[in-house]
Amino acid sequence: MANYHHGIHVEDEESYFASMTDVVIGLLFIFIIMLMFFAMRFQQATQQQNEVTAKQDALIDDLTDAEATRSHILGEISGYLKKEGISVIIVENEGILRLPEEILFDKSSWDLKKSGASTAVKSLARALDLVLPCYTLGARSRADNCLKTKSKIEAIFIEGHADSDAFHALAPPQQRPAGDFGQQGAAESLSILSFLNGGTPQKARPRAPTSVPQRQSFPPKDNLDLSALRATTTYRELLNARQELNQNLNPEDNPV
Repeated sequence: MANYHHGIHVEDEESYFASMTDVVIGLLFIFIIMLMFFAMRFQQATQQQNEVTAKQDALIDDLTDAEATRSHILGEISGYLKKEGISVIIVENEGILRLPEEILFDKSSWDLKKSGASTAVKSLARALDLVLPCYTLGARSRADNCLKTKSKIEAIFIEGHADSDAFHALAPPQQRPAGDFGQQGAAESLSILSFLNGGTPQKARPRAPTSVPQRQSFPPKDNLDLSALRATTTYRELLNARQELNQNLNPEDNPV
């Protein structure tokens, strides 16, 4: 009887240890599966992070290239104008080339001064005609003797300005003496060329007409109108001097 009970006790211990071994093996198996799962997730997260970092680096490189290209363009144009004896102001961080107001417009006038303004704008048109084909697309695009860059000009804005003096509405030109621009109105202004390049492509816009729009016959109502007229006057003068400027296209196939 004693031997019988001893045999049962040994069998119980062996069964107990076998069960514990199965449990430990099962837990180890689960641990290995979880470890593999987290290792795969970590690998995926690392890969995604590397892709994000690569995109960020590429974006930074594009922005850096665009800024350098824009500065180079402004330098090329201003250098040409200075050789022509025309002083310009460069606001590099904003991508602006500014012609001094004293050479462009008389007080309250939206017509370019006869003494030097038209010459200055024509010189600017020639400078643009020389520089833009390096940084635009289209039939006139070229790469010879150009800065090595992948950036292209998206748009060039021509802006007119007026000061804080209120502009008073005047009679149509035929009802006032020649040369009378209303000296009570806004003082002299300036034109700006703003270069945007390397940015996100804009939605495609209708292509600008190749012919030069006709001039507005009636005077402006206020400084906002005056500023717009000064900008369009400068635009027309640029195209009159170099009609080919309309053939310089941006990545959206629109004239810059």
